[in-house]
Amino acid sequence: MLHRSLSMRSSLCTVSFRRQYPRYLYPGKDDRDPEYMGYSEPDVQYVIDSLNPVTWKKACRILMNCSPQLVIIVWCTFFGAPYLGFMARYFRKRGVQVMFLCHNVIDHEASFWKVELCRRALSKGNVFCVHTNREKEKLGQLVPGAQVLVHPHPVYKQFPPAKVNLPRRAKLELLFFGFVRRYKGLDVLVDSLSFLKEEDIFLSVVGEWWERDAVLINMLKNTSLPSRVEVVDRYVSEEEAANYFCRADAVVLPYRSATGTGVIPLAYHYGKPVIAAKTGGIPEVVMDGVSGRLFEAENPYALAEVIREFLHTSAESMREGVRKVAEKMTWDSLAECILNTIGRR
Repeated sequence: MLHRSLSMRSSLCTVSFRRQYPRYLYPGKDDRDPEYMGYSEPDVQYVIDSLNPVTWKKACRILMNCSPQLVIIVWCTFFGAPYLGFMARYFRKRGVQVMFLCHNVIDHEASFWKVELCRRALSKGNVFCVHTNREKEKLGQLVPGAQVLVHPHPVYKQFPPAKVNLPRRAKLELLFFGFVRRYKGLDVLVDSLSFLKEEDIFLSVVGEWWERDAVLINMLKNTSLPSRVEVVDRYVSEEEAANYFCRADAVVLPYRSATGTGVIPLAYHYGKPVIAAKTGGIPEVVMDGVSGRLFEAENPYALAEVIREFLHTSAESMREGVRKVAEKMTWDSLAECILNTIGRR
């Protein structure tokens, strides 16, 4: 989406991955979307193999042949430090401005050596764009004096509408969506349901489990929960995800810690309010009482109280608030933000 928005505003040359992660290092079944196997975006050259330095240099040469004013490098995880750091250094040596577009400055639950890898690679950038002020603070600690732009993660307009109306099973349908990892706090959400035993609520947990948690699995097997919780432990296509989002009254993010998250823009795309923990950069994009509700992180009772509120004040009442917040989170505005940096330094 960013490629398309930038190409409508500027001359653009884009290279992407032929292989991003070796299979043995990726926790899920595959880092590629099965629906897009064989698909290639027009005017994008798929060159980079994360494990092959020859392709790193080839990608750099392709971009240099376009005489760029600015090279945008997308940063997601410490694993990219070797090849993305190499590429940033390549362009800096040749006088080309380098921007790191950071989804997560530092990985969740990162160890010292991962943080150090991130610091060494990111220090090769001239300018940075992050999605929250909390991430700006992290980047400032990692790369002192860095020039940092802040723009919220855009809403995913390309996701399809629901094709199937999934049957409703309760007055309030809740959705937890995405990879299941400890920092995402699914156990906090499940625990909160113990305070809501008499309420008409159903929870859908949809996404691959990257980490198996015996305590959480036992919680889900509790005799009072199986009839109120659906677990879909697998990759879910965009079309199928649309069905789950459209059935939900609210999307729940009970995270212990957070940087940014793509789940909030996805929820907004489907017009759904978000119930989220007050942690990291989440309060910057979930407007409490407008596009969702916030609660104290790792507090299942506080989460239960917010869920109870949703039972008695329709989530529909927040639809307009969701729309207004989402209007400020566009790929076009991100493209404008990036292009405005050209020539500043």
